[in-house]
Amino acid sequence: MNPSVTDRCRFFLSYAKSAPGTSPGHRDTDIWVRNCFDDLSAAVARLVGADPVTVGFVDDLLAPGATSKATIAERLGRAEVFVPLYSPGYFLKSWPIRERAVFLDRLGRAFPGEPETARARVIPVLWLPVTDPGQEAEASAALPLGAGIPEYAENGLRALGRLTAYRHLYDRIIDRLAQRIVEVTKRRLPPGRTVPFDEVAVPDLPSGETPFVVAVSTGRGAAPTWQPYLGTPDVPVAEFAATRAEQQGLAVRIVDRPGDLKILDGSPAMILIDPWQPGGAAALEVFRGHLHRWVTPVLVADRGDPRYPGDGARLVAAAEARLADLGAARVYRALDVEQLAQLMPSVVSEARRHFIRRAAVQLPEGPARPRFGINDPSQRRVFGKSDDE
Repeated sequence: MNPSVTDRCRFFLSYAKSAPGTSPGHRDTDIWVRNCFDDLSAAVARLVGADPVTVGFVDDLLAPGATSKATIAERLGRAEVFVPLYSPGYFLKSWPIRERAVFLDRLGRAFPGEPETARARVIPVLWLPVTDPGQEAEASAALPLGAGIPEYAENGLRALGRLTAYRHLYDRIIDRLAQRIVEVTKRRLPPGRTVPFDEVAVPDLPSGETPFVVAVSTGRGAAPTWQPYLGTPDVPVAEFAATRAEQQGLAVRIVDRPGDLKILDGSPAMILIDPWQPGGAAALEVFRGHLHRWVTPVLVADRGDPRYPGDGARLVAAAEARLADLGAARVYRALDVEQLAQLMPSVVSEARRHFIRRAAVQLPEGPARPRFGINDPSQRRVFGKSDDE
């Protein structure tokens, strides 16, 4: 059943949307938000004896083409608790900040002179780790929810929900959150008027930000859900890379079609490349003219694959040589998920550094020259933990 306007909305879940993919039916990272919403709705419903579809709202429930601003303003006027999923992107995007400002404005009018009562109606959750000093103070308000669970503060709720080993901790956080929502809403907050969505005052936010691009080349379709590492079925590399870039406070866009590669000419980027793709090294010709200094190719293969010592290693070497011929200044290998995790922060930072330097100098971009020794595995830099901090 669909929630009706007469149902009691116990909570409104607010989050920063991920960048959409380009393939039809692309399953983007917001699926984990929806999973969280469903789990929280079920937990709240059990405590209050209600239908799970009536107790909360997240904008993923909106039908395509709905008048979202009007609908969201209406839902913010009915919700009794505001649950923001804090992440680096949450504080950099105007939409979630505006949602929060609309709800806070309503609380200020509903509880004049009662700041503690009003504050209790906002229960933040740490969704992704926040390391920007300008955001940490606000994000710290989400830490009490995970008291006694250090994995929550270190990784955020999304990681706990995605990884089987931490699922019991995720369930504990969800149960705590549901209990707090129910406790707070024992005193009902009647529906109230909200200020127009476009008129609410919000802090200055970055505008016109150039996205960091994660390009994916598999030659087989379904690139955003590509999972090359055996034993890690819940870690699509495109999503993993995008998340790590988001952790550095970047807007991210995933592209996976040759027709979209023009974006590499004006955005810092990494290209995640499957050396097993049909056509092998010859298929990489699509990147000719796009391998600027701020575009970093990463060859992704699983050294644990029984085929890797023979055919896999040969294909990786051939792809690496071809990328150098096409103008790549540097090519990296990620031969297991741990190596990819170690590479990510430095690859993102390196691409951004070259892009910022190019934007500042505004010099014509000449043919990129391969760096001496980049294709020699013995000369390839090993990235340590310090690169991720």
